[in-house]
Amino acid sequence: MSIGSELTAARERADMTIEQLSAATRIRTGLLVAMEADDFSRCGGNFYARGHIRSIARVVKADPAPLLASFDAEHGVEEEKSRREERAAVKKPKLNPARPRWAVVVGAILVSLMGWGMVRLFTLPSDIEANASKTATTSATVTTPTPTPKPKPTVKPSKHPSSTKPPVLLTRLTMTAKGDGTYLTVRDRTNRKLFQGRLSPGIAQSVTSAGDIRVTVGNPGNLVVVLNGKRLPTKLYKFTAHPNGTLSKTASGS
Repeated sequence: MSIGSELTAARERADMTIEQLSAATRIRTGLLVAMEADDFSRCGGNFYARGHIRSIARVVKADPAPLLASFDAEHGVEEEKSRREERAAVKKPKLNPARPRWAVVVGAILVSLMGWGMVRLFTLPSDIEANASKTATTSATVTTPTPTPKPKPTVKPSKHPSSTKPPVLLTRLTMTAKGDGTYLTVRDRTNRKLFQGRLSPGIAQSVTSAGDIRVTVGNPGNLVVVLNGKRLPTKLYKFTAHPNGTLSKTASGS
């Protein structure tokens, strides 16, 4: 189970909503939704992310040690690796490309041309005499007819019925914010992030994907959902939109 899923499960065990947890910890609702979606980039660094995790664990009566250990295991290695790469980049010497010495190259070309001219000058009479002797000598040439190759029969490739996979149905989802707006995180069936951010009142976000679409909402009461052209009411903080036009609650570990 990821850190975000563990935070969500702890909040649900405490029977608290995002807004109630935000009021108790003084952490913005949008940041809480992002952390439950495993997005800690908005925390401002690993130091502040650990502080937020401790505050949430204290309010929902959870042990912060396992949560912090999981966070350090996932994000501490990446932070140390980026520091080593920065130090290596600073120490890496810069190599200046060697400039070609054009004077040396031009001089070598001129010397080669002069040598070739001297060779042709002394060998020209011998070439003329050799050509004259070849002209005086005549020889009979016997021409042998070339056999015509027989055409080979063309083998037609056998036709095999092509096996085609059934197409994956598309899911068309449109979400419009109302009231005070809400924060959204949208992922496809391969967990690829399609959209993440806050929707202001009156702003709509449309996504189309093959298969299921998973959505995490900060305030479901401020969201209007239209699935495959049909408006569907929902109060779920995490739901999955299916190609058949239905919504279902997303499992905590997904």
